Amino acid sequence: MIYLSLVFEDELSENVMDRIINAFHNKFEIAERYSGHGFGYLKSNIRGFNQASRVSPHFMLTDLDNYSCPLDLINNWVNFTFNPNFIFRVAVREVESWLLADIEGLSDFFKVSRAIFPANPDQLPDPKNTLIQLAKRSRKRKIRDEVVPIPHASIGPNYNGCLAEFVSVHWNIRNAMARSESLKRTYLKLEKFNS
Repeated sequence: MIYLSLVFEDELSENVMDRIINAFHNKFEIAERYSGHGFGYLKSNIRGFNQASRVSPHFMLTDLDNYSCPLDLINNWVNFTFNPNFIFRVAVREVESWLLADIEGLSDFFKVSRAIFPANPDQLPDPKNTLIQLAKRSRKRKIRDEVVPIPHASIGPNYNGCLAEFVSVHWNIRNAMARSESLKRTYLKLEKFNS
C-alpha cells in the first residue's frame, strides 16, 4: 500500500484524481488532500510539495490552461529537480478534456448525441466551455439547470456536483485514455509508480 497525498486546483480535479486512484484498487491510500482553489497555490508551493515527497509521495495535478504545452508550464513553474516520489501531471488543456474523452459515457449521462462530441479533446482551446455547450443541448433539464451558467456566472450552480456524479459513477477511464494522451500518460505514470 502506497500512501499518497493529493494536490489539486479545484473540486473537479479532486474527483478525477480520486477516481483514477481508485482504478488501482488497493495500490494507493490517500493520506492528505491539499486544495489550491486555483493554480496559484500550486505554482507557489510546488517546491515545498516536491520536498515533502521525500517523506511521503505526493500527486499534484494542474491544468495546462494558457501555456502552449506541458513543458512550457514546467519550465515556468520549476527550477529544481523533481523528487522521484513527486508525481506532477498536467491536464491538457483542462481536466474537463479528460471527461470529454469518454464520449460514450458523457453523451449517455448528458443525453446528447455522440456525433457532436470533439474527437480530440486535448486539442480544444477551452474544454470547459465545450462541455457547457454540450450540456446546453442536453435532453435532461437537471443537466441544463446544474451545469449551464446563469447570467454573470462562469459555471452552473451545481457544476461540480453534477460532474462529480459522472466521474464517480459513469466515467470510463479506459475509453477516455484512448482519446486523451495527457490522461493516458498520467494513468501510466501511476501504474508504474513504486515509492
